[in-house]
Amino acid sequence: MTTIPKEITTTSGKKLELRELDPGDMLDLIEVAGSAMQSASAGAWMGYAQMICSVDAIDGAPVEMPETKEQVKQVARRIGNDGIIALQAVFYPPKKQGESEQSTPPDVDMETAKN
Repeated sequence: MTTIPKEITTTSGKKLELRELDPGDMLDLIEVAGSAMQSASAGAWMGYAQMICSVDAIDGAPVEMPETKEQVKQVARRIGNDGIIALQAVFYPPKKQGESEQSTPPDVDMETAKN
């Protein structure tokens, strides 16, 4: 993951303080996910939960790292729809015009790599 900003502001003015999850946090998140990790939507669930769990405070009120799926949902509800949209812009920024879906370093010949 790239470096994330310390704080973002939603369109409604809510301030979300962010922190980058460390490997231990990610292991905790996998444990929280439980059975969700065995479903076809495991990647999507983890990506969404990672964004949510990166929120350290909402309008200055601290947010604890969730320990259950229900707590992840509660934090998501506190963040709100506009907060999720703001987080998505940080974690999944829109592609720049002319940028391909899959970036390939300029020194890699994709035709040779396919063979």
